[in-house]
Amino acid sequence: MPSTSRPLRALNVEPALLQGLHELIAGLNMADAELPRQPRVEIARTRQQVSLAAQLMAHAFVHNQDKGWLAWLPPSEVARVRCGDLRRAQEKIARVIDYLCMAAAFEGGLVLIESAQTPQGREIRGASLWGLPPAVPRSEPWWHLAAFGAAAALRSYGPLRALAAAGAANALVHASLQTLGEQGLAQRFIYAQMGCVRPAHQGQRVSRRMFEPFRLLADRFGLIYRLESSSPETNDQRVFSNFRFEKIGEHRFGASRFNSVGPYTINLMVRRPQPELPCS
Repeated sequence: MPSTSRPLRALNVEPALLQGLHELIAGLNMADAELPRQPRVEIARTRQQVSLAAQLMAHAFVHNQDKGWLAWLPPSEVARVRCGDLRRAQEKIARVIDYLCMAAAFEGGLVLIESAQTPQGREIRGASLWGLPPAVPRSEPWWHLAAFGAAAALRSYGPLRALAAAGAANALVHASLQTLGEQGLAQRFIYAQMGCVRPAHQGQRVSRRMFEPFRLLADRFGLIYRLESSSPETNDQRVFSNFRFEKIGEHRFGASRFNSVGPYTINLMVRRPQPELPCS
């Protein structure tokens, strides 16, 4: 990425966790350095990197017709996607994801990208948004939501659908935290908010490279690792079961005049920390 790209604000993550994450990423990258195309993961540090990550995630979500993301677009836009016209939906969803990535930084969020070497330079193949326990507990300030969040939602969804999308997101967060509490699981966790692999690179261990540092971090610090699966019919068995995630509940979105894909279910999943095996 060009060094002239504007840097992001300092990460608001507990110092010990952030240091541990840097160490784990460095070790994993070193282990992969001799592989073809020299794959590596890194924490996004510039505004441009976040924008490219948002575009990649939007492309993958729309390509895979992820119901959790298509639901709040107008029905005409969903029809275009199903007929193979993806461009406008990708632009709208990328705008919202870009905002969510920037907003998460206030509360312990960071963006991780996976890339590989090509003759034209490094190509980003995967991107993900994570939440970790923050160094300083705080929420997104109202001015950021008003200046960036509201603008992104209104441009992408329109006023009524933007309100419906915000309500759906809040309901999902509430359901997930309530389920964690009911099962007596710690409220201090690593949260895999969203992640995608460029469709052309699926099956090339890109997801594993993005998940592995956080799996190791969770085990080192005894943290719950949680996520919501918006494509349970494919991802739960194909991806998440390989990382020892278990389903602890689900959240169902019913039919409404603002839901353009009809009822759908999101699975609430956690991975419990695995104790380190003693040296023999």
